[in-house]
Amino acid sequence: MPRAATLTALLLATFTAGCASYSGIHGEERTITPDSLAVESKATHDAVFVEGDWPRSDWWSTFGDPKLDALVTRALADNPNLHAAEARVRAARSLANAARSSLFPRLDVNASASSERTSENDVIFGPFGGEWINQGRVTLDFAYEFDFWGRHRNELQAALGDARAAHAEAAAARLVLAAAVTQTYFQLQTDIAAADLARQTLTERESLSALNRERARRGLETTIPVRQTDEQVASSRVEVSAAETAVQVDRHALAALLGLGPEATLDVQPALRTYDSPLPLPTDLPVNLLARRPDVAAQRFRVEAAAARVGAARADFYPNVNLAAFVGLESETLEGFSVLDKGSRIAGVAPALNLPLFDGGRRRANLQARYDEYDLAVAQYNQTLVDAVQQVSDRIVSLRGIRQQLTNQADAHAAAADAYRLTLDRYRAGLTSYLDVLINEERLLAERERQVQLEGRSLSLVVEMFRALGGGYRMTESTKE
Repeated sequence: MPRAATLTALLLATFTAGCASYSGIHGEERTITPDSLAVESKATHDAVFVEGDWPRSDWWSTFGDPKLDALVTRALADNPNLHAAEARVRAARSLANAARSSLFPRLDVNASASSERTSENDVIFGPFGGEWINQGRVTLDFAYEFDFWGRHRNELQAALGDARAAHAEAAAARLVLAAAVTQTYFQLQTDIAAADLARQTLTERESLSALNRERARRGLETTIPVRQTDEQVASSRVEVSAAETAVQVDRHALAALLGLGPEATLDVQPALRTYDSPLPLPTDLPVNLLARRPDVAAQRFRVEAAAARVGAARADFYPNVNLAAFVGLESETLEGFSVLDKGSRIAGVAPALNLPLFDGGRRRANLQARYDEYDLAVAQYNQTLVDAVQQVSDRIVSLRGIRQQLTNQADAHAAAADAYRLTLDRYRAGLTSYLDVLINEERLLAERERQVQLEGRSLSLVVEMFRALGGGYRMTESTKE
């Protein structure tokens, strides 16, 4: 009869499970298909981009600067922000391991012993009132929740998704830091070159000032050019001071990225050069971004985790079946402890069923909240993907433009240098006025400064391209589990 009653209860539970329904609850957002994002991804072999693999994880070594390699390696080893990101990865993995444990039975050993004097006036103990009763119990307890509806499996997948996202976010933090160090390094090189240019200009102006003074002493020139060159020399000294200050600020910024104090000694290659090697592009840029940009991968893992939580919340609408059992020894005697006697053996089995019928809408609200979280994760993923494709497209256009600008700038600089040299020769020969010298000097200085800034910008754009392409990020085995 008890078995029949249990079977009846199980059938009734299955029949009435529909009383708790999640009908009408669903998400609103849909992920963007990468193929729908139009972007130029084919290399044209125009000396700027070629088809090929993306850079390896140490992409900064592509620049061929051992001093830069050493600085980035040091920053990645000592930066506190990276240590925090790695701690978040470890915590997420531990939570995933905790979620995995729900899929397995639970086995516990419990032991207890007590000695209690009963009341002489207690009707329960009757003739044993006033006696000391010794109780002992040792059991092996078993408990298992059947995951018929996938709640625990979905919780595990959600935890694994969080762990994968944390791993990708740590990779994104490494990429951001490496890019920041590399760009700051190149900015430092640019400002060093600008400071050298300012000092060169000061030297040239001091030489020209000496020439004007000599010409004025001989009566070949008025004092006006002398005062003009004095003003230019003073202006150049201001520019030198400003340029040297910018170099110091860059050094402080670079030291901070390395986790060092502002006065730390940094070994920097002062020579500034352009990056002339063509950059490789994947054959299918939007799709490859999913696997090679860590921030996009992290958002995709967040979407997967949110979807798994929706599945876990949906499983709460179904019956929950548990099984508990125990086996052990138990005794209750007036003298001593006889828990180890053969007759003290005990055992039991206790299946249990929990049926959701009415909870005031708590399960429906929880499921809707999970769908809302899923919609948020999808929206963030879509935006991250759109931003990533835009960034890559912008860098492609900018790099092609900067290469052309550098070519044109070389011609402009050469022409300005020739014009200034010829004008200065004519001035020394007394064939032109100092005003012509000033005009051509200003043009030459502007072209020199523009040349340095374009060279620095070209290096910065290459770094931005590497960052936009995700650097050398690859999903490791730990993110594919």
